[in-house]
Amino acid sequence: MPSPSALPERLSRRSLTWRLSCVLACVTVLIAAQFVDTDDYFPLGSLSQYGAPKDLNGSVRSVYLEARFAGENAPRGLGLSHRSTGVARGEIEGQLGRFVDDPSLLQAIADAYAELRPDRPQPQVLYLRRSVQQLRDGRVIGAPHILTLAEWTVQR
Repeated sequence: MPSPSALPERLSRRSLTWRLSCVLACVTVLIAAQFVDTDDYFPLGSLSQYGAPKDLNGSVRSVYLEARFAGENAPRGLGLSHRSTGVARGEIEGQLGRFVDDPSLLQAIADAYAELRPDRPQPQVLYLRRSVQQLRDGRVIGAPHILTLAEWTVQR
């Protein structure tokens, strides 16, 4: 039999209540996020991207950003990362509806790009686009279908 000093100390009622309240709050947020289907409560968000198998004969959609620069006829891609545009892809995808409803929000990305690259040519027009690729047996077939979701002429 262990000595009395080796036995674990019991939690006080207050400590036990505090711990159970924290666990209950986390479980409540986790369950609520499942019903609301939002990742706003990360890391307790819905994580719905992992919740269902993907259709091998469905489609893959990808949002990306392009810009037209002075003296160039065709737009070229701008990376969606903190390093290239000051904003990550997930931030754009998470608020995609806002950018579609109000393309002027793209001005903030143009401003961030200008701040990150003051010595380079600056974009004149930004295009927020979505590429849709069809799959057959999990493989890409055909050319992508490109949709322009928002377009913004940069204000200087």
